[in-house]
Amino acid sequence: MPRVISLVLLCSLAFYVSSDQIVVGALQKIFPYAAVAKVKALTTNVNKETTKPKAKAVVTKWIPANWKAAGATVDAKNQLSKQAYAQKKALTFIDFRFSLKKYINYLFAQAVSTKYLTQADADSLRTLYWASDAKAVNNFTLTSQIFMTEAATKVKEPSTLKAKVQELSGKFAAANPADYANLQWTL
Repeated sequence: MPRVISLVLLCSLAFYVSSDQIVVGALQKIFPYAAVAKVKALTTNVNKETTKPKAKAVVTKWIPANWKAAGATVDAKNQLSKQAYAQKKALTFIDFRFSLKKYINYLFAQAVSTKYLTQADADSLRTLYWASDAKAVNNFTLTSQIFMTEAATKVKEPSTLKAKVQELSGKFAAANPADYANLQWTL
């Protein structure tokens, strides 16, 4: 029986850790001229990294040979057809993702410490957030909309949810201005 419990906990932890990962479509938007298989491999390799510098190194190493597939027809009017611009967007996307993880962890930790949520509710809503993020292909604005709509049906006082998120976001911004600025990333 202890083995079964350990296995269940390990699987739960693996799901929790992997749920905040970059989805393939997100990097494909940054590298629209790259081969889909190459972007998928890049996504897998970036997701393996646990530090921002290492994730950025993976992207920086990948770009010269892969950012544009051989024979790809590029639209010169699209900024992403320029290697330097695509690289800058990819690296700032990595900054965004690491800041987003920090932000989400902060929100849920604060929601529990202020007793707005129980730990179980926070864990459930965190899972919901990352599922919304995957649905939205790592688009922060769309993720936020999906999450807030779905979360409102799961909290005891939905009328206070938006105000609580705004309050905690303000505190996060004050304590982590660079990370908060990274959340403003757009393509």
